[in-house]
Amino acid sequence: MQTNPLRSVEDPRVNAIYTLVKGKISLLTIVPTCLEVAQEVEQISGLKGKQKLELLQDVLRLAVADSKHTAVVKEELLHSIDTIVPVVVQAAILASKSPIFKKVQETCVGCWTKA
Repeated sequence: MQTNPLRSVEDPRVNAIYTLVKGKISLLTIVPTCLEVAQEVEQISGLKGKQKLELLQDVLRLAVADSKHTAVVKEELLHSIDTIVPVVVQAAILASKSPIFKKVQETCVGCWTKA
């Protein structure tokens, strides 16, 4: 069962964040859009990780509802918000805590110095 994208209209935080990032949201490039919205969500204090994710998803759902896409495309976008966005956010969090580049660099330097 699909989540109603308009349920988030009742939450003033969703509307406030959506208003801030509306011009920067591109539903067809979900990863940069997630990062853009996540930066604004991070500014709200007192939210736990799951609440932040739900808020981010609600902002994206509102963007879908507000878009001019066809019903079929909107359904696909909502499915992506429910399935892909949590993975993208988790990857971004892991990368920020333990940057991949730094790990690769440390591993490669270790390999080079052993030779």
